[in-house]
Amino acid sequence: MTDVYIVVFTLIGMLLSLPALLVALNLLMPNVTRHAAARLDNTPYKSFGVGLFVTSLFLAFILITANIPFGPIRAMSFFATFIGMGVGTLGAAAMSRLLGQRLTKLAHPTSELTNLVRGALVYELACLFPLVGWFVFIPLVGVTVMGAAALGLVDRVWQFTKKPVPVQLAVSSEQ
Repeated sequence: MTDVYIVVFTLIGMLLSLPALLVALNLLMPNVTRHAAARLDNTPYKSFGVGLFVTSLFLAFILITANIPFGPIRAMSFFATFIGMGVGTLGAAAMSRLLGQRLTKLAHPTSELTNLVRGALVYELACLFPLVGWFVFIPLVGVTVMGAAALGLVDRVWQFTKKPVPVQLAVSSEQ
């Protein structure tokens, strides 16, 4: 019976901590997640293509180095796995930022933190949905956020941002 409790409470702990992780990454690395969210919003197909390339590079490197029977090279596959998971988590934080921005129009939250939490919860719940979430949503979005995060990390090269909308001042000419 304790084995069941261990599994259940571990899953509950992970479900509670994922939105906190995504919000923390948005707060700690706002420029990276903002650029990656802009990539997801404006160029999702390019993000998917870059994500396919980056994900396949990580997987190929990890699979090749994990099968070499030499300790330091196997350690490189271990570190590459953590780097890949970090890039994917940055992309997931950007996706939660984008979802939070889109939910603002529907929910009228009072703060940006509320947007980030709602976006992270929607992202997490979409990943948890049986079958469709597991086998369609997670692979497609996972590859896309991997590409958006990679583009967001090197976004200083391309300087990709939305053009600001000019603001008109409401000034009376009778003064």
